[in-house]
Amino acid sequence: MFKLNTNRSYTYPVSLTIYDEAGKEQTGKFTAKFKALPQDKLREMPADSLLLDHVLIGVSELEVPGEDGQPLQGEALLHAVKNDPAASTALVTAYQESVSKKNRPRI
Repeated sequence: MFKLNTNRSYTYPVSLTIYDEAGKEQTGKFTAKFKALPQDKLREMPADSLLLDHVLIGVSELEVPGEDGQPLQGEALLHAVKNDPAASTALVTAYQESVSKKNRPRI
């Protein structure tokens, strides 16, 4: 019998492409840790709340320098990646893909 843990978290790779000051593409990968959010919780989310505030637990293999030049950690790191337009889009895409990818029917 297959057992479904409805209170789970998991890691998933995230691909990110940004443009530097010279307009050149910079591509990299990092890992995000997500928690699986039940559908009823998704429906109950306030309209002005962000999905990542509810599902993103952590990131690794990613360095974001703070104002002092030192790498951000903990909540400051999570805030920085959720606040960056390219990173937040990549994270939402990765979360949605992680939920649906393996469960698509094969044609």
